[in-house]
Amino acid sequence: MGCKCCESSRPARVRRCRSAARALGSPASSGTGSLGNKGAGAPPGRREAPTATKPLVAALAPIGFSHPEAFLLPVVVLLLLRRGAWHGSRVVVVLRLALLLALAGVLADPVLPLGQPGRDFVFVVDRSRSMPGDAMAAVDELARQVLAQRRPGDRIGMVTFARDAAVEAAPSETWAFTPPARTLDVDGTDLGRGLQKALALVSPGRRATLLLVSDGENTGADAADVARAALRAGVRIDAKVVRRAGGLDVAVEDVAAPGEVASGEPFQFSAFVRADVAGEVPVRLLRDGVVLAEGRRHLQAGRNRIAFRDRLQEPGVHAYEVEVDAVEDRVPENNRARAVVRVTGPFRVLCVTPGGRQDRLTRALTGAGVAVVVSAAGSAPLTLDALDGFGAVVLEDVPAEDLPAGAMRALAAWVRDLGGGLLMTGGGASFGPGGYHHSPVEDVLPVTMEIRQEQRKHALAMAVALDRSGSMAMAAADGTTKMELADRGTCAAIELLGRADAVAVIAVDSAPHVVLPMGPVADKPAILDRVMRIESMGGGIYVGAALHAAANELLAATQGTKHIVLFADAADSEEPGDYATFVPKLARAGVTVSVIGLGSKTDSDAALLEDIATLGKGRCFFVTDATELPRVFAQETIQVARSSLVEEPTGVSVLPDVLALGALAGTTFSDVGGYSIAYLKERGQVGLVTDDEQKAPLFAFWQSGLGRAAAFLGEVDGRLSGPLGAWSGFAGFFATTVRWLAGASANERVFAELGRRGHEGVLSVEVEAGQEALLGKLRAHVLGADGRPFEVTLVRTDDRRLEARFALAAEGVYRAGIEIEGSGEVARVAPITLPYSPEFERRLDPDAGARELGRLTGIAEGRVDPPAAELFAGDRDSRGARSLAALLAWLALGLFVLEIAVRRLALSLPRWPRRGRLRRSARDEAAASAAPAAVPATPAVAATPAPSVRPQPPPEDIGGILARSKARTDRRLER
Repeated sequence: MGCKCCESSRPARVRRCRSAARALGSPASSGTGSLGNKGAGAPPGRREAPTATKPLVAALAPIGFSHPEAFLLPVVVLLLLRRGAWHGSRVVVVLRLALLLALAGVLADPVLPLGQPGRDFVFVVDRSRSMPGDAMAAVDELARQVLAQRRPGDRIGMVTFARDAAVEAAPSETWAFTPPARTLDVDGTDLGRGLQKALALVSPGRRATLLLVSDGENTGADAADVARAALRAGVRIDAKVVRRAGGLDVAVEDVAAPGEVASGEPFQFSAFVRADVAGEVPVRLLRDGVVLAEGRRHLQAGRNRIAFRDRLQEPGVHAYEVEVDAVEDRVPENNRARAVVRVTGPFRVLCVTPGGRQDRLTRALTGAGVAVVVSAAGSAPLTLDALDGFGAVVLEDVPAEDLPAGAMRALAAWVRDLGGGLLMTGGGASFGPGGYHHSPVEDVLPVTMEIRQEQRKHALAMAVALDRSGSMAMAAADGTTKMELADRGTCAAIELLGRADAVAVIAVDSAPHVVLPMGPVADKPAILDRVMRIESMGGGIYVGAALHAAANELLAATQGTKHIVLFADAADSEEPGDYATFVPKLARAGVTVSVIGLGSKTDSDAALLEDIATLGKGRCFFVTDATELPRVFAQETIQVARSSLVEEPTGVSVLPDVLALGALAGTTFSDVGGYSIAYLKERGQVGLVTDDEQKAPLFAFWQSGLGRAAAFLGEVDGRLSGPLGAWSGFAGFFATTVRWLAGASANERVFAELGRRGHEGVLSVEVEAGQEALLGKLRAHVLGADGRPFEVTLVRTDDRRLEARFALAAEGVYRAGIEIEGSGEVARVAPITLPYSPEFERRLDPDAGARELGRLTGIAEGRVDPPAAELFAGDRDSRGARSLAALLAWLALGLFVLEIAVRRLALSLPRWPRRGRLRRSARDEAAASAAPAAVPATPAVAATPAPSVRPQPPPEDIGGILARSKARTDRRLER
């Protein structure tokens, strides 16, 4: 069969068929042979188009795209720009199109598969509380066995999990086992989350094994979907079952006690104990940590009830614990359960006074009918349980360091989250000089305690010598290193200094290293940045060298007050040198020395540090909790600056806000003999101000969260009291203040109850009939077992009832408070407790965990407890991948620059002559010579044409027209 082009002359037919063949991607003859004779007569050395593209197609065929939809971008851009994209030369248009395609390729993220020998092996290690203590030793042994089987190209990594999961080490050819360092929530086990985290570490195409090391007791969602995902990815899941020793389990499942009782009211409560087998076991009852009763009880197999009776007088929250002992118990952690009972009583105020003294304030409150409990700072009942029995707390001129550990955090939480009231009074051991700056107590007070330049009288030059020995690299309670906390403490001290002051910082190990030479405190951000870069460098701290280096820095200081702060480990201070003679010389020269020791007074080098502070006429602080270092550094700086007390008599003005409290019978207030300096916070209210040039707040108050707090900056009983002690309105003012701080109770209008249902807390709130309008104003706050507050959402369940549910994630006490928004009323709720971690709940089937691991490994074609020699067994012919996105990004950048250059410089691509053009020119000349001759025109009379008329070309004959048309047709075919 022929084709349509055969109707034309033969040369045209050959050219047209060749063009059609190229368009169809088929080889065609270049001579006079037929189309079916492939390649016949083709010029030697010329490659055919399909043969040339085959290697390129084969190379690009495996490329995959993470986001192939990105190739729609050029279409969208061209549609938006419409004709704007086509402005410019053809070269510019081509470059723009290529740039769009390159950018789309970057977004599509092309990936080129590559062959990679080797296999990945990821440990997935359970770190929840239910795992036995020697589990990590078993992982270490497994790691040795796996490392012995590793071959070139193999990679090993590790993921640990509990309620959450963390990557300890990504798969690497140089992996070595190290104990896990990530912090996890260990009160839960989520097998699926651990496996999912490990599966994400395996690159697509890699052969891999996940070894799950766990007891299989899952408290999270079903992990079967993750196991199926591993199967689809070709990843095997093996499991090593970790079993606890012992075959029996005796568990105290619950202690059922009333949530709230009145003071002196007898009540009964029960403990429920479940045993695998019958037998006699010791049983012990404790109240607030003190044993009340103990004896032996015979338990039946199954659930047993043990009844107790008690009567409580002291208001507050009291904890009961029931313990049983069983031989060879598989889970001894669930042998002890806890419950709490809230005891209600009359309104009381706790006054923490110097030495626990009865003084002017306590006698005045008692005389005004307020029940007062007086306590010294060190023995003050400042726990959340004890504070529940008080309406307000007064801190009367007692330093923060004398309070029990954790007391300030408990006070702040009690005020802010549970509706308590707090009053702090002034004096030399209160507010800033007392160490409350940068403390949780300052957070809830209406005043702040920094040093401001308007109150400074003398400039200070301070040299800080910091211990950076090896012990400073250890982590503190919050996970931060001791060195970082010491850096923060130094920064807290520097932040209190002004431009007139000077500071130097020396880091000391076996030798002193000047980090910040003595200079003015001008650029605080730069200074603080340099201090925060100090890191522990090993070795010990040479105390003598530290003191000499600090003294050398002070030689350049011109400030009137010169001071050295030595920070050292109380158990690792070495080489004191000549301190016994050198420090007294410093004191005689007007340089004081204070010491901050990390540790306690019983540590080996504590006596040395105390002696240095005594000889240096400074102070010595011992800090057992490293997180307290910023507060202590700030306290020392405030004390040495000696500018936080005004020790002169001054008058007092009454502001209208104080009248809203009803604290004053009139509009006058007594003069004071002096006061502490603090500054009002943004939302704080001022009731009294001084009449001196400071115009300082003397009494400030505010609403702090659910509770209330106030600051009286005068001294209520001391040398700075002045006429205040004899003022007739003294008792009325402070009695009214503490009653206002206790707040109004909403329990008369709102009934709230907190209960436990399994691992869930249920907060129920109900209002009286006719009070339905209150439902929209109620807000619930919960304080978790870890001391962190969180807000829960109350959902309406019927006409007068709201309810909120939240997870009980860890063992401990959960507390709640209900506020009526805008009224200042708070309803206190009896707390609940989770007896022990959900990880230790009794399992009716001891083998359920092993079966769960067997189910998961079965889905992913793995094994339970595979032989040690086969841990790394499996195909090592892995496929890797290489992303081409970076290469395309560089290409796009090059095209962008080239497009700009072509446009701005008017560049164009060179045009090369082609054989087709040369042949076309020859054909045009031949056609022109073969055309019929034109008839000569009759000569016209020479005349000068008019200037406005353009001369017309002579008419073209029919032969020339046909020749030019034929030439155009040939050019189109050649293209």
